[in-house]
Amino acid sequence: MGETTAGNRNSCMLHGAVQTIKSIEGAVPIIHSTLGCGVQQYAGVSSLSGGGGSGWTGGLGLPSTNFLERQVVFGGSSRLREQLKNAVKIKEGDFYVVLTGCTPELVGDDVPAMTKELQEQQYKAIHVSTPGFKGSVHNGYTAVVTGILRQFDKLAEPSGSKNGRLVNLFGIIPEQDVFWRGNLKGLKDSLEGIGAAVNVLFGPDADKGEWATLFDAALNVSFSPHSLPICEWLERNAGIPYVHFDGYPVGALQTGEWLRCIGKQLDLEQEAVEAWISLKEQKERHYILHFLDAYYKYGFQKKFALVGESASVLGIARFLTDPLGLLPSLIVLTDDIPEPSRSAIIRQWEEWQPGSEAEIVFESDAKTIEELVLYKEIELLLGSSIERRAAERTGIPFVPVSFPVSDRIVLTKGYAGFDGVFTLLEDLGSGILGADSGHLPYQTGAGSEQNEQGASQKPALSGIEN
Repeated sequence: MGETTAGNRNSCMLHGAVQTIKSIEGAVPIIHSTLGCGVQQYAGVSSLSGGGGSGWTGGLGLPSTNFLERQVVFGGSSRLREQLKNAVKIKEGDFYVVLTGCTPELVGDDVPAMTKELQEQQYKAIHVSTPGFKGSVHNGYTAVVTGILRQFDKLAEPSGSKNGRLVNLFGIIPEQDVFWRGNLKGLKDSLEGIGAAVNVLFGPDADKGEWATLFDAALNVSFSPHSLPICEWLERNAGIPYVHFDGYPVGALQTGEWLRCIGKQLDLEQEAVEAWISLKEQKERHYILHFLDAYYKYGFQKKFALVGESASVLGIARFLTDPLGLLPSLIVLTDDIPEPSRSAIIRQWEEWQPGSEAEIVFESDAKTIEELVLYKEIELLLGSSIERRAAERTGIPFVPVSFPVSDRIVLTKGYAGFDGVFTLLEDLGSGILGADSGHLPYQTGAGSEQNEQGASQKPALSGIEN
């Protein structure tokens, strides 16, 4: 018997495919499915991803065949042909991607044949099978990216010129990661500081020619279990090696480790890499030292729970623990992670934080997650808008860091890399201070050892004493 999930935040494969395609500059998704599929993607994903809008090719203007009962009975191939003919007239794009929903897949429409007709009319077009019943948003992301790679000859000619400094980034899923634009930019800026070139592939910081140079890269970087199949495909078919990380790096410590690994893989000059890392470490130290007054005055060293996607929250959890000195109690990973990757994530966390009492749980059901949070008796909650109610019930500070986020607009904000950590500190501090406006001036809370006058004698943070 099937199980129900309260507050499902992982949506379906078709939705993941749509939001991935529409995040590629110049790409136009065309849905071969029912009317509700496109509407639900807009209302249930884009709108809840920090107020994400339609853009040029999404929202209620998303091309769709609006599959009806007639097409179920007689087949929808003719309807798809008609829609393709109209879509290219109305939606100008560099290329078109036909995405199939549940019903056409069950009916068995010949989508490849219809797509080929469009190609014969000199349009760049491909098709990807993405029925919702086959998986989640994450599967849609994986299917679309690998689909583009498999059919790349229908879209463009690879340049064929290898670039020994070029890196492709995978695993940050547009809109499923609410801060995806800012995170990609933060990672790109961090890599360019050591002399690497970067393909982020999605969003406004992706150059239009990035997909054409994707096969020229010297290295692929994966931040999620859902991007591993993409990197494995490229290794087999294009000879590009890859490195995998459990989540994107947050702050100088993690980003420095990450860049040293990338620099070694690309055989970059070690002195230049270390000089860039040292410069960014000094900048982080400067801002954290200015953050300390509020840290001790308002007792930032709290026992916390963090809920969200593995690619997004593991780096945040690690930074909050070290160097920031907060106390991890519960980490809930909400994406549908394969079992081998779950074991690897737990092992990696134990290596990062030996002796940590944090419990790592793989769960997406909102009711179960709320019960876990309430049982743990935490003092700070970071998660999605779904978890806000648990924070309100217990009267603790809440910071929205994961999908869905329905009560804020997110455009360029991100937490990844060197500079993203300052945004995280600002959001964390605002969440704590905003939840407890009754603090007395100069009140000192948890997180430090105090003398008789209440002054802090020993900082709770590590790595910032100098």
